[in-house]
Amino acid sequence: MKSLVCGALVFIVAAAPPQLAAQQTGRITPAGVARAQAVVDSVFLDRKVGTGSIEGGDWASYLMVRLGVNPLPDSMGLVVSVDTLLITFSGRLQDLPPEAQAMAGPLSALIDPATIVTAEVEQVPAAAGLAHFRLRGVRIGMFPVPEMMLHSLLLDVGVRYPELTKSGRDLYVQIPEDGKVALGIGMVVLSRESGSQGVRELPTPAPWLPGSL
Repeated sequence: MKSLVCGALVFIVAAAPPQLAAQQTGRITPAGVARAQAVVDSVFLDRKVGTGSIEGGDWASYLMVRLGVNPLPDSMGLVVSVDTLLITFSGRLQDLPPEAQAMAGPLSALIDPATIVTAEVEQVPAAAGLAHFRLRGVRIGMFPVPEMMLHSLLLDVGVRYPELTKSGRDLYVQIPEDGKVALGIGMVVLSRESGSQGVRELPTPAPWLPGSL
């Protein structure tokens, strides 16, 4: 399980940097899973409402459980910030699990444990029935991890964790054909087309829907 936590953190890892201080932030917690589940049920499964919002930390908590991190630790020392362009994950190097620190290789031994590690995840266009998230980049302190180094690391992650695709930086989340997922200020917004009936069950297991565990 710890290895899977590490793989998930490489995709969506990373107190918040100064430029994010004014934004609404959240944390990855077990309680957030239930809150996010309630919104998913209302919009996509029970179809009681046409739209609903999930706070960024709750969304990250829910998705990590669907990736297999279960039980979710009480605290991962991560702060989640969401705007209309990015989901940003931030945390001190010393607060990450040992496995995640080890994946930084020799760099981890040369860096102050209190250094902030930041990862930026963007949402990119996808076909109907899918939401596509991609790791855009990782910074250690103020310095971006070189793309060549990041690419090599993530290829290894992709081999071990197929949910993140071979690239190790792309995650496809299955949603109803009439559903949409969008980033907002401090939240992730779920919606579906007005008046559509859609389907109550998806044809194949999806990493974020009940019954896929």
